[in-house]
Amino acid sequence: MIKKTVVIGWDAPIIKRIKKYVTEDAMPNIKHLIEQGVWANNCLVPHPTITPPNWTTIATGAWPGTHGIICFNLPEEKTLEKTYAAFYKDDCQAEYIWNSAAKIGAKTILLNYPSTWPQAVKNGVQIGGGGLAINEYRLKGTETWDFKCDLSADLCLTTEELPEANIIKIKQAEKWKNLPEGKEYKEAEFQITFRKTDEISTEPPWYILLINLGSGFDKIGLYKEKNGKNPIAIIEKEKWSENIYLEIETKNGKKKIVFKIKLMNLSPDGENLKIYFTPLCALSGFAFPQNIEKEIENIEGLPIPNSFYYSYYYDWIDIKTLSEIIDFQNIYLGNCANYLLKNKEWDLFFMHAHCPDHFYHSFINDIELDKKIQEAEKNFYHSLDNMVGKILEAINEEETLIILTSDHGAVPTENIKEENFKHFDVNDILEENGLLVREKDEKTGNKKIVWEKTKAVAHLSVYIYINLKNKYIHGIVENNKYENIQNEIIKALYNWTDPKTGKKPIAFAFKKQDARIIGLYGDKIGDIIYGVYPEVSGEHGRQLTTGEYSIGSMKGLFIAKGPDIKKGKTLDRTIWLTDIVPTICYLMDLPVPKDCEGAIIYQIFDDIDCKRKEKEQIKATYEKIKKASEVEKFLTHKY
Repeated sequence: MIKKTVVIGWDAPIIKRIKKYVTEDAMPNIKHLIEQGVWANNCLVPHPTITPPNWTTIATGAWPGTHGIICFNLPEEKTLEKTYAAFYKDDCQAEYIWNSAAKIGAKTILLNYPSTWPQAVKNGVQIGGGGLAINEYRLKGTETWDFKCDLSADLCLTTEELPEANIIKIKQAEKWKNLPEGKEYKEAEFQITFRKTDEISTEPPWYILLINLGSGFDKIGLYKEKNGKNPIAIIEKEKWSENIYLEIETKNGKKKIVFKIKLMNLSPDGENLKIYFTPLCALSGFAFPQNIEKEIENIEGLPIPNSFYYSYYYDWIDIKTLSEIIDFQNIYLGNCANYLLKNKEWDLFFMHAHCPDHFYHSFINDIELDKKIQEAEKNFYHSLDNMVGKILEAINEEETLIILTSDHGAVPTENIKEENFKHFDVNDILEENGLLVREKDEKTGNKKIVWEKTKAVAHLSVYIYINLKNKYIHGIVENNKYENIQNEIIKALYNWTDPKTGKKPIAFAFKKQDARIIGLYGDKIGDIIYGVYPEVSGEHGRQLTTGEYSIGSMKGLFIAKGPDIKKGKTLDRTIWLTDIVPTICYLMDLPVPKDCEGAIIYQIFDDIDCKRKEKEQIKATYEKIKKASEVEKFLTHKY
């Protein structure tokens, strides 16, 4: 009998790659779940294939048209110029499973689950939810596609001229206390600055001490003062420090933080130096109830925001270091889950790990060309597998339904390496057909939309909005022209041919009134909704949910294991992300969320009629007890 449910979410894994690494024995915990449970070949996800709407669907059982999270960003009212990130839980118009379950006293642990900030859980524990990772936030007021760190993104201190790095100057060490004699020392002074945040550092200068033990400089110390007895950390070349726990001065007061540093490069003469700081991770501000933060302060790993992928392109770090940082993040999630599952009351556990998504955005088109990137891909899947292992270690598998799922997959782009490859931009098509007018901005040199001449614009990921006069502040299209413009747009989309590939990239284009067949409706969606074939530029978002190209697949991940679940079964029937919630509710006898629209996945059960038989058994037992009670009553003497 299923008493508890664990839902483990990975963002944008590729099911074909998982199968590959499971076969190579690089993912033993996932292999265990597959062999002892059900693997779905055809788990389809809502369109668009994007993070906030699809994780919201997983948690509500509702289609995006119902829950209202229609894309990564949401449109502002009355304007087609502004959007805001879709991570604020009050934008969700559907009931979450954990809140319907709370009606009968069921408790939930929510760990790093997107678009659930602040505090979407009414009965339980919540860690994160305001971004794609703990310590980052993508809320109203944040620029589209951008995010803010609670304290700071990662940092680089270097003598090299690198993008956004803190450039330091090295000189002979002076006026230090308590340094052993007979060694050579150099120093650099620097100011801790914060990146990608609203916080401001008020820390006094910190110091780096370069140490020559006799065969050249190969070690550094990090200090808050010039006293050799009080290092923050001592690290050797190409090594990481241990977790560094500090209180740091900010404009808004002291903050407790944790981070690591790695000595990326140090020349023997001490003249060239590069030090990488992971993001400075705040240890508070991301949990409900707040006292939980104190309990998880010393969890192994790091609660890292996803700011570190940029650093690879800045040449702050190499691919090996990137893999190590990903692992720190997954170690934290695994250990945090392990602690909460062991030490808190719970009936439902939902979590999300984002690393496949960012990795594939960065590297999917290079995987088949670069062995180091292939190895990095294998490493992050192995890291995720270890994270799952920490969760399995903390639960009783004999009474727990375990579901491993995803919001979407990822696909590479055709001809991405061609010199004259053209990115596919729907607004270019609209402009070519006279539906959109742009002119060059004299200040920035970029094109800007001339709204008083524009009839339609591609907005968000898969939507085209008609610039209606009665709806938008810059609107020009009369209502009686609405369907004519819809028809013009659809004709333009289907007629366009990619000049590089000679192909027509548009797979479908629906009018707003017809998009209900893919679960999209309501005031927020565009007037035209389109989808593209999988080989078109972009790793996910616009692509068909069935799309597969090269090493990629847009299909969702679905593995289920637990009591009354088939063992070693591959399921070919189509399932949807909307089906996860009703299946959990059915098996656990939980109240179904009021807006749930999915179906129960009966074919994963050992016995498709298990619940009916369970009820019949309960009824038969009741009748026996009732009969025995009545017999006893009549046998009882009365005086």
